[in-house]
Amino acid sequence: MAHREPFAFHPVDGVAYGLRAPGERAERLKKWDLIDSMVLATFRYDRQLGRADVEHFVTDFFNDARVRAALPVCTGRGRWGTLPAPVTAVRMAQVPATRVRMDLFDRLFEAGVARRETGDVAKCFDTPLADGVLASDRLRLALLDEGSDEYALFSVAERDELLFRILRHLAVGGGLCQYDDSINAVLDSVKSAYRDLVRVHKSAQGQLEVSSWTYRVDALEAAAGGDLWPRASPHNFAYVSVDHARRHVTFWSNAFLPLL
Repeated sequence: MAHREPFAFHPVDGVAYGLRAPGERAERLKKWDLIDSMVLATFRYDRQLGRADVEHFVTDFFNDARVRAALPVCTGRGRWGTLPAPVTAVRMAQVPATRVRMDLFDRLFEAGVARRETGDVAKCFDTPLADGVLASDRLRLALLDEGSDEYALFSVAERDELLFRILRHLAVGGGLCQYDDSINAVLDSVKSAYRDLVRVHKSAQGQLEVSSWTYRVDALEAAAGGDLWPRASPHNFAYVSVDHARRHVTFWSNAFLPLL
């Protein structure tokens, strides 16, 4: 087998992420219990990347010494460790990012999940869901409860879209999440996170398109064991988003840590 030179990565300093901008957005992350378990970082890489090389690229990313030095792994509430090494394979899948407008969520207002005038989210009887999440409003039913009428508002394909995934991650938050009574704050942070992760441009036809390639990371396979999260949870997440025009790669993850 021919020798393959690994990709090299360097941290990009001074990135102004909208999701954790000082002020209201940073305070929301605290309120949603994301501040002590979330990682958001950007790196530049050294040469052109083709789609056929993406799996090698992501494996090289997690093995790169500079990435390992700059990218902590949550090992518990407020506790951090290093990436497992060496990573031999990454279980990953591409995430579609064809929806670029927030009107994807208009049906939440049309169905009465939230009031358009105020953003107030409609309450419901407490419904226990996976891994200790308690749905006390119709937004969480729409996002998580497959048996609810609200869940049927979005198709399987729509739920796989990056924009929808971001809404679910931020609305669920961490194990100590204090839910917002208004959906407007959540949607504002969703828009910011989307802009942090992907590059949007206008096509020759004047349509908005995403040029970044985004992948969800489901697990790392490492010789000595270990993973990106301290425990299994359906609410854990990790994404690698590649802006090949700038040769930047952004990593976003969170470990869901329940109350008990």
